[in-house]
Amino acid sequence: MASLSTSFTLGKASVQHGANVEHNNRKFIAGNIKPEKMAENITYVRQDVEDAYQELFGEAIAAYNAKQKQPCRRIQDYYKHISDSKREEAYYEIIVQFGDSRSAPCGSQNGEEAKKMLDEYIRGFKERNPNLHIFNAVLHMDEASPHLHIDFIPFYTAGRKNGLSKGVSMKAALDEQGFTATNFKQNRLVAWEASEREEMERILHRHGYTRDDKNAKYAHQTVEQFKKTQDEKKIVAALRKSRQITDADLEVSHVQQLRTRLNLLEREHELLEQQQQSPYRSFFYAQPEKQAFVQSQLDDLGIPYHETENGFEAQECFVEEIRKIEKEYKPKRSAARDKLREDIDRLLMQSSSVEELLEKLKAENYTIRNGKYLAVKPPHGNQAIRLKSLGEHYSEYALRNRINARKKYESSIAQKISTAKKNTPEFVVLRTVQFYTIAFGNGALPMRKRDKTKPFSWTNDIELDKLTALNAKINAGATVESLRREMEELEQAVSEKEKQLEREKAELKTFYDLKEKIEIVFEGKKSDVFTLEQAQRTLQQYGTINASNYRNVDILINNQMESVQQADAALSEERKKLQEASDTLSAMEKVMGGTYVQSLVGAERERRESKFVPNGVKPV
Repeated sequence: MASLSTSFTLGKASVQHGANVEHNNRKFIAGNIKPEKMAENITYVRQDVEDAYQELFGEAIAAYNAKQKQPCRRIQDYYKHISDSKREEAYYEIIVQFGDSRSAPCGSQNGEEAKKMLDEYIRGFKERNPNLHIFNAVLHMDEASPHLHIDFIPFYTAGRKNGLSKGVSMKAALDEQGFTATNFKQNRLVAWEASEREEMERILHRHGYTRDDKNAKYAHQTVEQFKKTQDEKKIVAALRKSRQITDADLEVSHVQQLRTRLNLLEREHELLEQQQQSPYRSFFYAQPEKQAFVQSQLDDLGIPYHETENGFEAQECFVEEIRKIEKEYKPKRSAARDKLREDIDRLLMQSSSVEELLEKLKAENYTIRNGKYLAVKPPHGNQAIRLKSLGEHYSEYALRNRINARKKYESSIAQKISTAKKNTPEFVVLRTVQFYTIAFGNGALPMRKRDKTKPFSWTNDIELDKLTALNAKINAGATVESLRREMEELEQAVSEKEKQLEREKAELKTFYDLKEKIEIVFEGKKSDVFTLEQAQRTLQQYGTINASNYRNVDILINNQMESVQQADAALSEERKKLQEASDTLSAMEKVMGGTYVQSLVGAERERRESKFVPNGVKPV
């Protein structure tokens, strides 16, 4: 009887590359797609995710909002609410496949059978999973082998005492479908995935196939036995490289040094694993100076974070350290002067003259004092501050020059727009720059300095800096399509680095297991994992391991630890490149779609209308 492998992969909407509806619907064409075969694809469901949310939860949201007396507690957009909350996934995607590019390529007899089996699988999905609403499902026949993408929204209907009568929750959805958790490893999601894989195997049998484990000569072995066989081969090869030892290697002091180093590396590895698994939390502060202080300390300590519109995000495992940094913050005595500089920088870019700037300062409760030197008294200050004392960029003469420089910049943009060919990418970017300056001048956007040590200007603005860089890419020949291709290449590179890291980690675990077995045999160590008989059987396979050289396993572990760290660093670098490419593509799409400035204005409006606590972790 013929055999085919099965593949069932679950992805999340919030995880990069975990779900890609646009790719599934061929909104853009990747390099591995055969355009002439796209007509053979089968679309089962194609519904906009926001429309799906309205269909599923519209009535429940309306009923919930009607009970809320405070407007701030009403949910205006449930899809956005879920996407931003980080407590639940907005939707999930599974990729289902029978066989692969070698055993069931598109166009082959097995490929046609795989297509039929995938069709059977999707048609039974809804009956098996009444709480998983499919809003997009596509069977692809234009790649190497047939496979199915299913995007779904998990929902509960039982209702909750203090919440929605119907809402999004994978846990609650699987509860209603009868899946239960027996322990941490065997939770609802694991049980559900196992159930779906069993259904795939039943479909295989109905079509006259058996499931292929992709290693026929090991069919008689269990998974653990097969893994052990492969691990032992790697160990033998590694130990052969370290057969020659010196007397120094056997010295007690040298062994102790190796053990100390190993313990440190093991602890470092544990911390890295904790960091990778720790979720992100949002931090924000009422005082910009405090936020800048905390971020500078995080930079010095090497604690990773990334800035958001209203603050920054850091992983939960660093919360305690961040709390300590917050307590160390002491407001500067010159906070009033710094605040005045910030207000002048912001209002100057909205004023056509120094006189108009002073009027805007008055509107924000500053008191203007004219005399030999122009001075300004802050709203809650006791003394007036001479503008010339704020620095060389804040004297009355310097302010007039800065206003003229701003007007000159805006005039040059208008001139470039008038000479640029309409509707070209360069023309669209220049128009976006112009819209941005107008929106800022109307007070609709916040001030975001690229260099915080210098006064704010159009040449010291983060967003305009991004647009300038984007315009340079466009002039160099970049297009939306080329940026997408670049992203696809980087996605592949990230995927390869992730696989390499997993391989290095798996090999490291193999060495740790070997070390424990060695210590059981040669040092009489007690183990909760392996018995003495198991350890002896393993070591019998290695003629090179004996009482004089068994400590060399520490060297293997140290070397492998370095390999893991190198693989992790390489993965981080590729992910950084991918994030930069993603940001550039996102900016390009927004610019070409005419929504770049609107999205910034919308985000700022939401920030200003939101209710925040003074500082700390954002409540969820």
